[in-house]
Amino acid sequence: MYVITHYGALRNTMIRLLSQVSAGATAVFVGYSSAVVLILEAASQLDSSPALQSAWLLAVGLAMGISTIALSLYYKAPVLTAWSTPGIALLIGSLSGLTVAEAVGVFVFSSSLIVVFGVSGLADRMMKWVPSHIAAAILAGILLKFVSAILPALISFPIIAGGLIIIYFICRAYTPRWVFLWLLLAAITLPFFTGKLNEQSLMVEAPQWIWVWPHFSWPALIGVGIPLFVVTMVSQNVPGVMMLRANGYAPPTSPLITTTGLAGLLLAPLGAFAINLAAITAAICQTEDADPDPAQRYKAAVAAGGFYILMGLAGSLIVSLFMMMPQAATATLAGLALLPVITQNLQRAFSSTSGAYAAAIAFIVTVADVSFFSISSAFWGLLVGCVVAFLSERTHRI
Repeated sequence: MYVITHYGALRNTMIRLLSQVSAGATAVFVGYSSAVVLILEAASQLDSSPALQSAWLLAVGLAMGISTIALSLYYKAPVLTAWSTPGIALLIGSLSGLTVAEAVGVFVFSSSLIVVFGVSGLADRMMKWVPSHIAAAILAGILLKFVSAILPALISFPIIAGGLIIIYFICRAYTPRWVFLWLLLAAITLPFFTGKLNEQSLMVEAPQWIWVWPHFSWPALIGVGIPLFVVTMVSQNVPGVMMLRANGYAPPTSPLITTTGLAGLLLAPLGAFAINLAAITAAICQTEDADPDPAQRYKAAVAAGGFYILMGLAGSLIVSLFMMMPQAATATLAGLALLPVITQNLQRAFSSTSGAYAAAIAFIVTVADVSFFSISSAFWGLLVGCVVAFLSERTHRI
């Protein structure tokens, strides 16, 4: 009887452990498969070498893994961190013309602002200063040209780009959680069968470390650093806190945000552009699918942290897989990965009738892609949008 009871308890423990590890692995895979192509695209705006792309993946993998494990163990809550997907999308359109050192300066500046706002408790006030629909409009304006890049790829390589588009919409309808897994597989198999796959680019080697000391350029800090900070806070950290609260977890907000800022700050010279609280992928570790006992779900997040570190160490392999693909495949992948992001932000930007006017102006200024005083249009869209929103609010009060 004792043996049977002991065996049953061991079996239940193993099932729960498997569930926790599976949830952590799924959360990491979903995050990587849907956005890793964006990181590679952003890094290529500065330097086309695989070494820089590998260094960026190593940096974010370590930053997310260490911060996730530390926060989850300390608070005994499933606190999952992530890179800023809106932030990397913004960087794709903003890094052109900057040096790698200037980009690192932007990362250091933005992460420093996150630390300051986390330590001082100003984070909640900032959400009131910058309306979320303005931040969403700016991000949508930046992403527009990258999503629309799918069309030239479709014209140049109709079989590859067209096949990826068809697979995307079919899988999105039937297997939405795994849509980017099928897309990544298709992005390799379609070029292989059409003779466009460069197998010679596949390499398995140790991760690349490229430490870059920051160079602080005022136009870059204002034009890129401030928008990066704003979209990371408004579009990532706030939903991350809300997701934790919605699933019954209430660790203090300030230390969470401060820790993500410190993780990004310390590893910015390696390429950690922005680390923040995860929202959508965090939900995978915060529900009963991870563990029936809410008090034990933090172990799923700890497992995710371990997988983050492993993915960072495999950065060179990940980069080489994407280097095998033709440009049409990577452009289509990036556009499809950004399609849900631009859709969500357009909905958020124009969901309110009273705020639609200011959001439209912020969107138009950003899309114009015109810089003044060497400062990018993202900052001017943010500034003009906030001013118009403030004036519109006063007009409604009078």
